[in-house]
Amino acid sequence: MNLLESPWIPIQQAGRFRHITFEELLTIEADAALALPRDDMESAALQLLIGLAQAAFTPEDREAYRRRLREPMTVAEYRQGIAPFLDWFDLAHPATPFMQSRGVEAKEPTPIQKLFIGLPEGNNHALFNDVGEVGGVCPSCAAIALFNQATACPSFGGGFKGALRGAAPVTTLVAGRTLREMVWLNLLIAETIATHYPNPAAENRPTWVAPLAAKATYHAHEIGLVRGLFWQPARLELGAPGEGGHCDACHAETPSLYRSFNKEKFVYDLEGQWLHPHSPRQWELKKGNVEKLRYLSFTTSAPAWTQLNQYLINGDTHAQALVVQQCPELLPDRPIHLIVAGYRNKQASVTLRRHELFSIPLGWKDPDNLGHLVRVLEFALAVRKLLRNKLYGFGKQAGAVTQDGSEQQFDKRSEPLVHGLFTEMARRERKAALADFREEVKRLARGLFEQATEPYTHSPKGLATYTFFRNGFEKELKALAAT
Repeated sequence: MNLLESPWIPIQQAGRFRHITFEELLTIEADAALALPRDDMESAALQLLIGLAQAAFTPEDREAYRRRLREPMTVAEYRQGIAPFLDWFDLAHPATPFMQSRGVEAKEPTPIQKLFIGLPEGNNHALFNDVGEVGGVCPSCAAIALFNQATACPSFGGGFKGALRGAAPVTTLVAGRTLREMVWLNLLIAETIATHYPNPAAENRPTWVAPLAAKATYHAHEIGLVRGLFWQPARLELGAPGEGGHCDACHAETPSLYRSFNKEKFVYDLEGQWLHPHSPRQWELKKGNVEKLRYLSFTTSAPAWTQLNQYLINGDTHAQALVVQQCPELLPDRPIHLIVAGYRNKQASVTLRRHELFSIPLGWKDPDNLGHLVRVLEFALAVRKLLRNKLYGFGKQAGAVTQDGSEQQFDKRSEPLVHGLFTEMARRERKAALADFREEVKRLARGLFEQATEPYTHSPKGLATYTFFRNGFEKELKALAAT
């Protein structure tokens, strides 16, 4: 299966599931959407499509970028563009198979399910139900899983290097009206590339075409954009495909199924941090110097909106993804629809996955609007923290643990409030929408405080404890509202 020629892209169109080619996607205007049972696999498929287009069809300038958005390319343009890269993206190429190394040695093959983050061979059931749930997959799902494991997931464990962005990076992309449009919206133009990847001598072939050497040292500035987008840190090789059937990942009928792969330990050193265009970064400042530069990740159970300012703006200690930064510069009259995706991990295991869409109103980058937006999100975060602290103090005195469940409820019920805020900001006077959001957040926090403490107010001691913490809660909530 060649990703540039074969039908491998899983879509839902007119109520029917099918696989289409990359050529069909880019040369025919079609109302198609990625269709896989797992949102993280859909996110990986989208990033893979963006990487393919970036390799073969980087827009030269703003006008070329806009033209690609407006109209599909011709078949002749497509075939001319992919011609130099056909050997790079063939899943079963005899010498340079996509995201793999030939001749990988292993004592025994690894079940294919290990490629699908969430349930390795062990007993981590974060994203699957049964140990043998994924026993065989079609070439399409194998390619997507290979890419996802290499670029957005924790490593295979000790002796295996991890992805360029770290164990579980947050990915932020710009959503479009169609899948074709979404691909073009997230390509860097040549001018942006020249600014942020200025080394003309950087190696730009994927690692399976220009392999890494064991125990060698590489520098981030030596990695070109395409090489970085398709960086494969591990040595692995799919086993020979067997008899076909239904794919356990996408459930499509397929003439052959991959059931295992080989992997072997492989280490090298990488100095510096490569700039990935699809992820926000953060760092610490000490005496004016940047320290601990890293990609943003989900380190807590807090919802995705709690880091929204880091997805949307550049600050003293954080920077948005390049594709999110570039889009409003090239399309200033277009509202931003932001896709946020990623995992929360604990070492090599994943405990949570996220995939959300935020619709940011037109004009959000206006300094006045941006300041109001950041402050109101900071207010919601401060209320969340206040609720947890007061319930923690109440629980210690009342002999109960009340803060965890209430915090989870706050997270769950605040998400639609944030999404609703953006909708209202696009429809009516924004300051009024922001004021209403503050009131809704306060109402939510008060209700959760009362719900958590009410069972303990039926004794004199419990009532006294409730009164003390309720008064403190209201006082600090009022102070927050005044900021």
